[in-house]
Amino acid sequence: MKALELSFKGSDLRIKHLRLKYVNTELTTPEVENLMKQIAAAKLFNKDGVDLYATPVRADIIETTKTTLMGDPAPIA
Repeated sequence: MKALELSFKGSDLRIKHLRLKYVNTELTTPEVENLMKQIAAAKLFNKDGVDLYATPVRADIIETTKTTLMGDPAPIA
């Protein structure tokens, strides 16, 4: 599975991560940069007076894989 992980610096200067699953993996750098700027400008995420996603820092596509070490995969009900 692929996910888009957006990293922001909060107004408390700590790094916060926002991971989105099922994203378009064909996004370009300018598109993601613009999206992150919009998220920061909207100031939607605030906790105890701290703007959680104040400054865009980094964006990564994260790929995860699952490897069975023992037994059969769980049956689908």
